[in-house]
Order: sequence, then C-alpha cells, then structure tokens
Amino acid sequence: AVGEDNRTSFLTYARLLNDLESTLPGQTRNFNPSQKIDFGRFKRDFHGHSSSNEKISALILWTVIRTFLKGSIEAFQTPEGILPRDEFVEVERLGKNRCRLPVELREQVYDEFLQYQ
Repeated sequence: AVGEDNRTSFLTYARLLNDLESTLPGQTRNFNPSQKIDFGRFKRDFHGHSSSNEKISALILWTVIRTFLKGSIEAFQTPEGILPRDEFVEVERLGKNRCRLPVELREQVYDEFLQYQ
C-alpha cells in the first residue's frame, strides 16, 4: 500500500549532503550554512557593488561563475578549485560553443568574479 515503505525518504539536496557528510569518519563540518550564497543574495550583496562601467547582468555573471570558473572540470582539477584567468580568457580552452560569453567580456567577468571571490 502507499506510504508503507519505510525505506524511501525524500530529502532536499542540502539535507542529503549534510546526512552524507555526517556519516564520513573523521570529518568535521567546515562550512557554515549561513555563508551559503544563492542567486538572490549574490545579486543583492555582490553584483550591485560592481565597479565596472559596463554592467554585465547578474544572471550571466552568476551562471559563468558556477558553470566555468568554479563548476567546470577544468576548475575542479586545479588545486584552488578555480579556473585560472588565462584558461578562461583563452577561447580554445573552453571553446566558443561551450562558453558563449564573448571573448571581449571575459576579462571583465573574471575581474568581477575576483571581487566576489
């Protein structure tokens, strides 16, 4: 019958990560959940304070940071976990079809990322 299976549970992604981390031996939680940055907080607290003359939309900047600068396999493979500027700016590294941000904006995006970081 519906609802009688005690093996099934539904969790938020954050709760799942927390539960998994708590089962790892010798692990201590280093991340304070109050420091989590979602898009709304990024737009309100960081993007509005940009010093650049030519504004790049908060959504584009947020997407590039999460997809390429911090979220790509290339970023993951670096000791810092961040894609270096030269690899981001170099079109051949990410390809113009993979990262559709115009080449002329990549330096500016990286500068804004460093302010956020």
